[in-house]
Amino acid sequence: MRSTPQEEFWAGEFGTTYTQRNRGDWSARVPFWRSIVDATRPRSILEVGCNRGNNLKALRDVDPSITLYGCDINLDAIEEAHDADLHVVEASVFELGREWPVGGFDLVFTVGVLIHIAPDDLHQAMANIIGASARYVLAVEYPAEQETEIEYRGHSERLWKRPFGDLYRAQGLKLVSKGEAPAEAFDRCAWWLLEKGA
Repeated sequence: MRSTPQEEFWAGEFGTTYTQRNRGDWSARVPFWRSIVDATRPRSILEVGCNRGNNLKALRDVDPSITLYGCDINLDAIEEAHDADLHVVEASVFELGREWPVGGFDLVFTVGVLIHIAPDDLHQAMANIIGASARYVLAVEYPAEQETEIEYRGHSERLWKRPFGDLYRAQGLKLVSKGEAPAEAFDRCAWWLLEKGA
């Protein structure tokens, strides 16, 4: 059983349809990930909500020596990631501590995942991401100056735009840099790179 209605939604048929619908060219993401790797120099990276693994494929292309892991809750997406020889496990953002040690990765990131977490669950989800990171956290998500719910393909309570950089800073992280993600690779997302304190 999933712990939230949003997780049930993405673990089920809608999430599978999303995976089948979104088969863009992952190589378009390589320049963005090269800039992030150059800025953070990670030896290990975890993507939370990795779906079929397009970001992990791009990161592997940038630097094959980086240890890459991902987690997702949709079994069809996980199967596709395994077919691409990616290390992906079935786990939600609320189960990170079950799978990996605290501070187990140099960089932990999400792309279009935090936008789908309900307001009451968001703080815990972000805290778990912070906990999994030894140093850096990256969010690539839809931005807004304040939390704004958006109807998502006819569904309510499934997508919220937010000031994710500010929300991470409120949990003690320091903003390193931010910007607009390349539209051809990441739709209309912004990105925030943050660092844990000493």
